[in-house]
Amino acid sequence: MPIVLLLLQSAAMFAASFLVGILPLSFKSATSGRTLKAISVTGMGLLVGAALTIIIPEGVATLYSAMPQDGKDHDEKAIHAIGLGLLSGFSLMLLIESLIPHESHQSQPSSSYASPSPPGSPLSIESSSRPPPQHINSNTPIVSKPKRMSVDDSESEAATRMSTIHGLNATLGLVIHGAADGIALGASSLASGSRSLSLIIFLAVLVHKGPTALGLTTTLLSLGLPISSIRQRLIIFSFAAPVGAILTFILVSAFGTSKVGGANAGGDALGWWTGVALLFSGGSFLYVATVIQPLSSHTDAHSHPQQSHHLESGHGPEDHADPQDRPLGTYQRTALLVFGMGLPVILSWLVGDAH
Repeated sequence: MPIVLLLLQSAAMFAASFLVGILPLSFKSATSGRTLKAISVTGMGLLVGAALTIIIPEGVATLYSAMPQDGKDHDEKAIHAIGLGLLSGFSLMLLIESLIPHESHQSQPSSSYASPSPPGSPLSIESSSRPPPQHINSNTPIVSKPKRMSVDDSESEAATRMSTIHGLNATLGLVIHGAADGIALGASSLASGSRSLSLIIFLAVLVHKGPTALGLTTTLLSLGLPISSIRQRLIIFSFAAPVGAILTFILVSAFGTSKVGGANAGGDALGWWTGVALLFSGGSFLYVATVIQPLSSHTDAHSHPQQSHHLESGHGPEDHADPQDRPLGTYQRTALLVFGMGLPVILSWLVGDAH
């Protein structure tokens, strides 16, 4: 039963997201390290590779197989549906990122009063794979924790209010992205003969979830939010992908008989809507691809301006930072991205041969 497999996958996604995300609340060392950075970059490559080599091709194939092959008119409908599905997914992610309120650059505290997140935290990597409209680069913290500059109550209240706003924005943005990940998994569970497809998408989303959960927790910790509040927001985030997957499965199954597209001439309506859902999720994953270039071309010197200060003062960066906290090099990031993009193809071959 596809629904049973989907429920098991959803439970695994929730458990993985919550357990990994809770680590920074107990172990500060869990929020840094080159290994974690490498996993995050590889996970982003997995999402893009799954979209380009698995989700979109499967969506196109499912859409065409659901239509009767007896006329050019049906081909034109399928072509339009493919374009609209991809555009809808991409546009929704873009609009969500743009409409979520963010503090303007002018109202940000100056750099002399800013306390950035620790270099090497997954927060900095996740900000590149899910960037806010300010186009923060791959090694810049999502937010800066303002230090207490005065005992004045008004300034303290303003800082607290700003931290709450930033925390809400980070939570809301990642929850919506998590729901989009769930749409892909739910749609893949409906595709005919899609056990291998569902498994590949599940693995891609699962690998991506860990660093994302760590990034959310690290962001909220840097804002000084209470531990209980951070735990509640982490639970909400962990539920996002499973809920998105289950709702997609239920809605497409329930309303998949609507007389739209291929169903007008006796086609498979459920297959039609499954294909549209796959293409929609593929378009949302393509939004990730638009931020690959800043990540792969970002240099270490640019990502860590403190390095030039160390050189001017006569001290090298190795005197001030743990080697595990150093950023990944340009070629290393690019190689990990390419490896992650190619991994879905390798998995599809292995899973296909196993079946």
